[in-house]
Amino acid sequence: MSFNITMDFLGLDEVQREIERLATASELKDLNKKIVKKAGKVGLEESEGQIRKKAYSKNPMKSGRRGSRTGQHAADNVPEKGTTQSGNYGEVIGWEKGDTSPFFYMKFHEWGTTMHKPKKFMLEAARPTYRALKSIAEEEYEKVLKEKLGG
Repeated sequence: MSFNITMDFLGLDEVQREIERLATASELKDLNKKIVKKAGKVGLEESEGQIRKKAYSKNPMKSGRRGSRTGQHAADNVPEKGTTQSGNYGEVIGWEKGDTSPFFYMKFHEWGTTMHKPKKFMLEAARPTYRALKSIAEEEYEKVLKEKLGG
């Protein structure tokens, strides 16, 4: 239900190798973190939009189990957290399987149940996010290359 944003894409190999050659390891790590954070903001906006489109309730006080209603919409409470795994920064957007927050039920909307089809709003949000990641990376890498090469 959640999706991870990490630096893993094709087509920028030459630019990435040149930056690795010109920048220090810490500069490259900071640059990649900056790129992933920008893409994370895109992913958060996309997921909020998808939730509003596919799982929207006009009155949050009337949806959900009585006693568990927060009065807020899940689209306004999409979790986003940064993680560092194997030294690489990544963003996790959405609810994970073990989530017990007041909006845990969104995982049932995403994956479906025996009685309801999955709505796949996080999957739909991930696609444009990965496209944005690539364009953000191209833009940021070009800036650094120009800076390092004095252009």
